[in-house]
Amino acid sequence: MERVKLLSMTAVLTLLIWASADSLVNETTSVSVLLDVIPPATSPDMLVSASAAATPYELEVSGSRKVVEDVQAHAPVRLRIAMEEHPTGKTILRPDRTTLRSAIGQLGAEFGKLSILSLRPDEVAVNVDHMVTREVRVTAQNLTLHYDAEPQLNRSTVAIRARESQAPLGSVDDLTLLDIGPDLERLLKDQPVGRRVTVAVPIDLRPFGPDASADPGVVEVTATVQAERTTAEIATVPILLAVSFANLEKPLRPVARDGTPMVLVTQTIRVTGLREDVARLQRGESRAQGVIQLKQEDFENVGSLNLVTPEFNLPPGITLASVPTPVEFKLTSAATTENHP
Repeated sequence: MERVKLLSMTAVLTLLIWASADSLVNETTSVSVLLDVIPPATSPDMLVSASAAATPYELEVSGSRKVVEDVQAHAPVRLRIAMEEHPTGKTILRPDRTTLRSAIGQLGAEFGKLSILSLRPDEVAVNVDHMVTREVRVTAQNLTLHYDAEPQLNRSTVAIRARESQAPLGSVDDLTLLDIGPDLERLLKDQPVGRRVTVAVPIDLRPFGPDASADPGVVEVTATVQAERTTAEIATVPILLAVSFANLEKPLRPVARDGTPMVLVTQTIRVTGLREDVARLQRGESRAQGVIQLKQEDFENVGSLNLVTPEFNLPPGITLASVPTPVEFKLTSAATTENHP
């Protein structure tokens, strides 16, 4: 029995010796790693992108056989490397051994016991950017619709937060101009004309690059859009020579310069108004008429040539776009008119 106990104790001691020896044996190996370069915790507005994010690096480490085997089993190992504050632009980062040991130690306490010998390649190309905030001046320009008055914006600036490298934000004293006119009119085209309305125009962030934001995100604009107006010619508008009641029974008739009876006088006129009203007039759904009011002196100067500009009665909302052509006529006796060849 004593002999069995002795053999058992010898086997246990042998295993302990082997385990202790295995833990004391150091090995050196290369481990494939991916490096995530991150900004410092004190710079939340700093953005970092590195070429190392997708490129494996070879990290040479030394340590106990067990830890080395464990870290190799996790390969490729992703390490987070914090860099110091840096201005926007490109830079080269060369992680030192202390930084690399701290990074690999974040994966587990045992990994932190490894010795870092080298990193190949030993440098990382890094692009640094910063999120900055600037006040941007907002205007409504390049307008094509007609307004009763200039559209009123509820604010003149908005705060744009964007990448420093890509956003055309300018300096603090030189505000960038942001024209919301085209976006405003896209919204107003669906609004009733002739009525004062307020619309919320979203800030277009595309000019300020990715990750941009605006505070506030919309600008309220109040405007009254006039209905679209047009100018057109209306042909063969009749012109009436009006006689007062007192002169109605006088046997006088208007004739042209050559004595030709003026049976039907018409004229082409230019008018302006809302497009729909002008179209109705052109289609004959509404009427226009010219009037020449014969005066007492016209009847007292029979045979004298007169040159009179007619007045026109037009549908509501329609006005003359140009001065009408004067009408030339003279009054002669009805008998003379009837005998005219």
